[in-house]
Amino acid sequence: MVSQPASVAPGPEVYEDICQERCVHPEHALAVRQQRLPADKAAGVAALFAVLSDPTRLQIVYALLRAPTGELCVCDLATGLGRDDTTISHQLRVLRHQKIVTTRKAGRIVYYRLTDEHVRSLLEIGMTHAHERDAQNISGALL
Repeated sequence: MVSQPASVAPGPEVYEDICQERCVHPEHALAVRQQRLPADKAAGVAALFAVLSDPTRLQIVYALLRAPTGELCVCDLATGLGRDDTTISHQLRVLRHQKIVTTRKAGRIVYYRLTDEHVRSLLEIGMTHAHERDAQNISGALL
């Protein structure tokens, strides 16, 4: 005789993120369908966020955002971030490929800067959001 494990009913926390009853609101479903983000645009935005999800690249972008002149060379970034030139150069190439940074050459020095205000805004909003979430976690822990 083979014993079967007793089935355990899942606790209420298992279902807290889903509807307890299936109920489709046709007007909402239609609005979602009409306003759906096309797959190609979703992939483009996802690629942007994927590039920014790397901590080293994010530190580079943040350094460029805060640079006094708005631009920095590889050597300054590498020294300031405590990384080697090769690592920073590689990450800048990835950022340039995604059009997050652009370059200006002055003799033998290549300066990098953020492409436009959209990138600046995106990073600033992300930093604000992360800071709010951290503050909520801290205040929640204190309660």
